[in-house]
Amino acid sequence: MTTLDPNLPPELDGYAITLYLCAIQDGELTRDVARSETGLGAAELDRSLNQLVENRLLAPAAGSPDLWLPINPEVAAARVVEPMEDMIRTYRQSAERTRERVLQLMPAYLARTGDVLPTGQRSVETITDAEEVRILIRDASDRCSKELMTVHPSIRRDPTTSEGALSQNLEIITRGVRMRVLYQHTVRADLPMHSYASTLVGAGAQVRTADQLTERMLIFDRQTVFIPKWSQRDQTPGAVIVREPVLVSFLCSLFEQFWLTAVPFGLEGPGYQGVSDEMRRSILQLLGQGLKDEGVARKLGMSVRTCRRHIAALMQELGAESRFEAGVKAAQLGLLIEDSNG
Repeated sequence: MTTLDPNLPPELDGYAITLYLCAIQDGELTRDVARSETGLGAAELDRSLNQLVENRLLAPAAGSPDLWLPINPEVAAARVVEPMEDMIRTYRQSAERTRERVLQLMPAYLARTGDVLPTGQRSVETITDAEEVRILIRDASDRCSKELMTVHPSIRRDPTTSEGALSQNLEIITRGVRMRVLYQHTVRADLPMHSYASTLVGAGAQVRTADQLTERMLIFDRQTVFIPKWSQRDQTPGAVIVREPVLVSFLCSLFEQFWLTAVPFGLEGPGYQGVSDEMRRSILQLLGQGLKDEGVARKLGMSVRTCRRHIAALMQELGAESRFEAGVKAAQLGLLIEDSNG
């Protein structure tokens, strides 16, 4: 065993333990008893007794050099480790002071080399101004030459911005850029958004829908990713622009995972064609987790009113008196297990 400090008390050998047991049995320990119990010579006996004294398990009796009294091991341990803990505390304080002193130079280091790519752009950049975000997205769209992947978890769009976004997307598709778009299933039953998605599909984009998605995300040529930065939920968000290759690769993989399990969007009329079972299963799963109507609606990107209509129909079908009971009954009936043959 490596000795960390020469002042550490010695380990107890078998003779020392035997002597301590004798001491607690008799309430004291004399040299004669110690010698008769162990059969040790003077030098070996002194070594074992010193082990107990240095570990604070024996204390010499006042005025009797050959008499020792046993000490409670809990008290002994506290006395032994106290100087060690003081030393650890001192080292820890010194380490923290050293860390703070060295880290004072971190801002200067980051400003010089920290997160700047060879192109001169920052690997991760935060933009708080919504208008600046729109300009940067427009610029990234104009420069996109191979592939655009987007995730849109909400169907709520400002009509004045939808027209501009559609025109921009159609222009991208016309340039031969491969466009893949992920929406939530609720886009199928929303007439304006259904028309919007149908136009994209008609122009050559690939559109799929899923029950739940992450935050909005735009990936340009697998090199630049825009994700929202919210300050307050009722305000237009800023954006975090990610260019760092490892992070971009991770976000592209995340998109591909959603894409593989999403359902292709067809040009049939508005409604939940092809996804009704998945919608029902998603609602029941969220109810089984104890989410309230507002939480379920938010997760699935639908209005609370529409969500409550679906929930009421499911509760009636399952004969459940509460939303949570509906989720539990669905689990018991195996309705939450996706059909692998589908």
